[in-house]
Amino acid sequence: MYRVPGSGVAVGTGVGSLAATGAGVAWWVVAGVVLLVAGLFLTHAFRRRRATADE
Repeated sequence: MYRVPGSGVAVGTGVGSLAATGAGVAWWVVAGVVLLVAGLFLTHAFRRRRATADE
């Protein structure tokens, strides 16, 4: 398992791995919301295209 230099926390262990990245929790929340919105948009676009193709 890889350890981040100077952190003493192994990456991928769950606890502390978020802090080991050096990014704040707010950044991860914003990234999650952006990915969720992008996924919803792509799903909506795919379903709309599929519905018009079936008609």
